[in-house]
Amino acid sequence: MIEVRPTEVFAGVQPRPKILLVDRWIRFSNGFPSSLNHVRGKTARIAKQQQVPYELSYLLKEGCYKDINLSNEDTGEKLYPNVTTNLYEVLIGFKPGNYLTHLYFPAEYPLYRLDHPDMSPLVSSLTMKYLGAIKPSDSPAENPIFKMYLVYNLSPIILRLVVDEGVDYEKMSLKFTINRCLMDFDAPMPPHIQPKPILYLDEIKWMSVAG
Repeated sequence: MIEVRPTEVFAGVQPRPKILLVDRWIRFSNGFPSSLNHVRGKTARIAKQQQVPYELSYLLKEGCYKDINLSNEDTGEKLYPNVTTNLYEVLIGFKPGNYLTHLYFPAEYPLYRLDHPDMSPLVSSLTMKYLGAIKPSDSPAENPIFKMYLVYNLSPIILRLVVDEGVDYEKMSLKFTINRCLMDFDAPMPPHIQPKPILYLDEIKWMSVAG
């Protein structure tokens, strides 16, 4: 459900991620939990889609951080679908700045870490704050390549924005493109079609010792 550097691009256009279009097919992994049985192991055709832009900006001082909850919880940004037949394909681009982004799922568990218990992002550490961090240059606002797939009732995904050292204050600006898709689970899939696989986040962090 996360693609930091997807390889798909539009032919003949400046490199950028391909988005799901009408009549594209997707298949959700069996790794989705039972709480997400409305998509778990299912195949769907994209029946409709609509792109919706959205931006967030924060001003923080050096060494501070801001957690952004993308979910529909009361404290969240409400960027999740609210019906079982919708899929949000979200591209996130970062405007230039002296800041880093860490990804947590569930809320306090870093997605990008290494096996050893000490090898986990720590924003108060001079070195560990860079472990698994996404820099603005990794997914620039004008050409975002950080992509995630959000479904109804998914546990909260947290983006932790961290101001790096070397500045008094930094403005952190994120540009979201939400590709709002309507899924058709009843359409018969043609035999020659290879659906795009959608993995559950736990399948991406399988190398973690906390599993």
